[in-house]
Amino acid sequence: MKNLKQYYRAWELRQQGKTLREIGKIMGYKTAEWPRVLISRTDHKIKNQKRLSKALIALVQKYKSSTI
Repeated sequence: MKNLKQYYRAWELRQQGKTLREIGKIMGYKTAEWPRVLISRTDHKIKNQKRLSKALIALVQKYKSSTI
């Protein structure tokens, strides 16, 4: 995955209750399509990989009540 910060930022904004359109605006995208892809790939990684990066583990722990 390139530029994991973007993936993690999009996922974190979604956990905060932002809409895809709002996330796209915050991150500087014209549409909500790219943030949707970032979030879905991060969700897939969280659900299916046994080993996660420390940064991603910290994010998941922060929003644990609303995920998994």
